[in-house]
Amino acid sequence: MTVNRMNEPTINSPLTEMFSHLGRPWTVPLIIALGERSYNTDVRELRNSIDSSSGKKLSVSTISKCLSDLTQIGIVEGIVQEHTPPKAEYSLTSAGRQLYRHLLQIRHLAERASLENSLTDSVSAC
Repeated sequence: MTVNRMNEPTINSPLTEMFSHLGRPWTVPLIIALGERSYNTDVRELRNSIDSSSGKKLSVSTISKCLSDLTQIGIVEGIVQEHTPPKAEYSLTSAGRQLYRHLLQIRHLAERASLENSLTDSVSAC
């Protein structure tokens, strides 16, 4: 990783690049949706999964753009199935599966912190 004199990552560092992608609204839900599957899946199934868990409606083009970006950085791989019409299916790469496991840990920490904060809030309100 490239650092400046203050030991901060530079704008073009791999860490900055990764967090830039992870900070986009649908990247993490998409990685989690892909990680929950043991098979390749298509854009419509991913959209349905994310829509049902988030309560928001996503467009196929939004998910396709996110998948394309994640494919470019090596987190997702797409496979075109020879159907009529051709159908693209997606899965996590090895790096994507590693990232998925870390995201699950972060989600667990966030849920635990949320629970602890709500318990603290209810006690302090008494």
